[in-house]
Amino acid sequence: MKLVLTLLCRDEADVLESMIRFHLERGVDWIIATDNGSVDGSLAILQRYERQGRLHLIQEPEHTHDQAVWVTRMARLAAKQGADWVINSDADEFWWPHSGNLKTRLAVLPATVQACEVDRTNFLPPPRDGHDQRPFHQRQLLRERVSRNSLGEPLPPKLIHRAYPQIELSDGNHNASLKGQSLQGLGDAGIEILHVPIRSYPQLERKIRQGAEALQRNQRVTPGVGHSWRNLYCSHLQQGTLPAYYKSLRPDNLSLATHLRSGEIVEDRRLKQALGGQLPRVAVITPYYKESLGLLKQCHKSVLNQSEPCLHVLVADGHPRPRINRWNAEHVRLPRNHSDIGSTPRLIGSYHAIGLGVEAVAFLDADNWYSPDHISSLLSALQEQKADFASSNRTLCRLDGSIMGPCPLTDPERFVDTNAMLFGRNAFPQLHHWVLMPSYGHLIGDRVMLHQLKTAGLKRCHLDQASVFYRCTKEGLYLQMNENIPAGVQPRPDYEASFQQWEKEGYPPLR
Repeated sequence: MKLVLTLLCRDEADVLESMIRFHLERGVDWIIATDNGSVDGSLAILQRYERQGRLHLIQEPEHTHDQAVWVTRMARLAAKQGADWVINSDADEFWWPHSGNLKTRLAVLPATVQACEVDRTNFLPPPRDGHDQRPFHQRQLLRERVSRNSLGEPLPPKLIHRAYPQIELSDGNHNASLKGQSLQGLGDAGIEILHVPIRSYPQLERKIRQGAEALQRNQRVTPGVGHSWRNLYCSHLQQGTLPAYYKSLRPDNLSLATHLRSGEIVEDRRLKQALGGQLPRVAVITPYYKESLGLLKQCHKSVLNQSEPCLHVLVADGHPRPRINRWNAEHVRLPRNHSDIGSTPRLIGSYHAIGLGVEAVAFLDADNWYSPDHISSLLSALQEQKADFASSNRTLCRLDGSIMGPCPLTDPERFVDTNAMLFGRNAFPQLHHWVLMPSYGHLIGDRVMLHQLKTAGLKRCHLDQASVFYRCTKEGLYLQMNENIPAGVQPRPDYEASFQQWEKEGYPPLR
């Protein structure tokens, strides 16, 4: 039996990765996705799964939300590609089997069953906390027992159907037909839809604006299609009352307690438990000491914006910032500063991530940042060349973040900056050198680590791309770039003393 999920999305990056992985882990064999001109990173996520051979991607840049036409095309393509059953889904829907997985639930149905109706219920929007950046599944734990749309109408069920080459889907994915005859859906297949339609106010506003304006441009559909979107657009967004509407969707604490006692609202941790175990393949370790929150936010945002999802591990070297506890990150807090330029936090953060099961580890200092494809490029090179370690060049930036240019010092045989390193699984045993190197070595720790990797005989690959943005805080690099030294820059450390001590102890030169 082959189960195919079709997916239509536009700007759903905050939920899309979790949604795809969730269904692939629960019996879906193949995904056919249509991206409708996303600009928020959704397209990059879909393209990555396409490269992995898990997804067929169709792009529809015209913003007309022609759902019935596009989903019908995907459902017919699923039949052509050998599907037995087809799920037509939105990115904010999680199809939850009550037992087994989706495939086993459908496999036991009699051959006479053409389709199944599946009910859906909505999770409440998250508590209103502008500083809480954790994923939706950690913040949204309350669900309605019976859900209605913005007009007070019950949410209609969605349909799972057997694959047919001439299937016709309706707008909204609520009905399907063959040769003009509607498929009759079984009422209970042991599956429900956990629906997370509203995950923040900006997401709601974008959804209503984009959806309603796209429907206005669609000459095929009647005004009744998407009527709840159109109503919110006219009655609230255009009137300036959408923020008040959003606020009304989550009752105050006293009302919530009443609804919970009555059973109208239930606490539901299933998505939190299911998605909490989904770990990215790559961890980025950031040690921090007393850097400003602004620098830390820029660093963290660049990790979240990677086209390859990353687990960001921030390690406080004796001065933790409580606000980071509410970021979409792992926050490790060390009780005191180690005074080794971040070496101990790097090792502890690495081992924490490795213990969770990541496949590769990278590093990013608190005052630096990545280009969006930095990790994906290094990871692809690691896999394609069957290497154990990958590296890149870096772009040198002034204190204010403005760009000076590519670093002229980078040489994969002599010097690679820590921020430009990616350790694969076979290189993990070398990470202990962050702590076991001589104390004077921390000042030249990146060169020491490269030496250890070479000595271990690991296969290395290097990309000549300056995809790490390195904020220059010491005067040496400004002199190297023939730049004026701005105020606030630190004197050049005595690297020569460390190099000399290294060689004095019998190690090969690192310069």
